Amino acid sequence: MTFRSDQITALDDLALLHFTGADTVSFLQSQLTNAVDQITPEQAVLAGFCQAKGRLQATLVVWADPQDATARYALVKKSIATLLQKRLSLFVLRAKVKIQLSPARIYGLKAAPTSAFTLPTPFYPVQHHDSVTLVGAPNADLKQSARAWLIQTDPEAQALDAQAQAQASDWQAADIYAGLAWVDENNYESFLPQDINLDIVGGVSFKKGCFPGQEVVARLHYRTTARRRAALGFITDSTMALASIQDVFSSEAPERALGRVINSAYDPIQQQTALLMEVLIEDLERKALFVLDEQDTQHVIQLATLPYGWEIAKY
Repeated sequence: MTFRSDQITALDDLALLHFTGADTVSFLQSQLTNAVDQITPEQAVLAGFCQAKGRLQATLVVWADPQDATARYALVKKSIATLLQKRLSLFVLRAKVKIQLSPARIYGLKAAPTSAFTLPTPFYPVQHHDSVTLVGAPNADLKQSARAWLIQTDPEAQALDAQAQAQASDWQAADIYAGLAWVDENNYESFLPQDINLDIVGGVSFKKGCFPGQEVVARLHYRTTARRRAALGFITDSTMALASIQDVFSSEAPERALGRVINSAYDPIQQQTALLMEVLIEDLERKALFVLDEQDTQHVIQLATLPYGWEIAKY
């Protein structure tokens, strides 16, 4: 299978963990927010890994190793990959599980041969070819051509001819427009799954059994209604970089933060900064939101529509 260079973007901000061993599936089943025991070779799932208080230490896209039905791959942000490997290793104990950082190369593929889809969804489509694996990535709407993460697991394979690394921000902005939030080193342990819509988009199973932080996450799910959710916005008057967990304010009460940035990326095509932000959603559409730069200048955030509502997905 061949791809044009204008279809491919090198995603050096992502890394791949490889879980092997006879107890891999049961181990991940007990640690992640979503079930990984029933996925077929053509499916991937979104999941989170929480600490005891329910705060997310990682978000992961998980699929089965086509060469070993008991093994799993997990796509994560590179900035937390080594830390996540160490944290998960603490829970292995006597289980037969080995966790390794894969030397895989990771790309973003536009106009992919996978099926286009929007969130929420229980499964992401997966295709295995001779030298690469394609894992479908969500779109903002179904009119767009399909996207996929292209994984080159063989370290001896020739690197693909990809676009300049600067184009990675275009791919990251597409994740944001799709409503897909990532945990990285900057927002590590900052958010509950509900804060980033993980339960809405299909990344949390409340039927699979226990996982670290499950009591906190389940209590919010069953006993109350989440008042803080991830919302989509963009800034057009500046190319300023927005840091994760940077405060978001409302002109109605500028003395205190209304929320925080989850992820942001500059979209060079639309010439705007896209952002997912965790905010109080009550009367959100009536509020005028802004962020501050280093000179305390206000930059207005324009609200946009996510491809899904704030209703919890039922699977």
